[in-house]
Amino acid sequence: MLLESLLYDSSRAAIIDAVKVIEGKPELFEKMLELCTQPYPVAMRAARVVQIYCIKYPDTILPHLKILTDELLTTKVDGVKRSFLKIMIEAIDIKYIYNAGLVFNKCLDWLFSEKETIAVRAYSLDLVVKFVKKEPDLKNEMMLVLENVPLDDFPSLEIRIRRYLKKF
Repeated sequence: MLLESLLYDSSRAAIIDAVKVIEGKPELFEKMLELCTQPYPVAMRAARVVQIYCIKYPDTILPHLKILTDELLTTKVDGVKRSFLKIMIEAIDIKYIYNAGLVFNKCLDWLFSEKETIAVRAYSLDLVVKFVKKEPDLKNEMMLVLENVPLDDFPSLEIRIRRYLKKF
């Protein structure tokens, strides 16, 4: 079976169908994860399948954390960044994130990058906050960092930052 054929479009229905096909088949999950390194749009669609699968079955990604992290740190495909950040936010305990320091720094870079999409910046913020919750010593510095994020007329990011600042 060619998994690429399951990724015929980006609709939720198509992605859910692909998730159903790979359920309970670790070898197909691994192949889908490999497809995340392909060019757009295959990589973006495969990453969305992997994301939904990992949210449903979080332990599935644990043996593949190095691959997940390496691809997150190197990909140029926005959809892969979004999906892999969501996996780290929703499915992985911070203590298991491979190269956590690099991931934290990359999230800060993306948060401050005006070239990144609002979704990548917002998910980067969410993951940084997850790190801070695990390491409360970072709280004061993080408050200063968040107060200096360039918002570029993105009210949704501004609201998200204010919400996190109130929680600190």
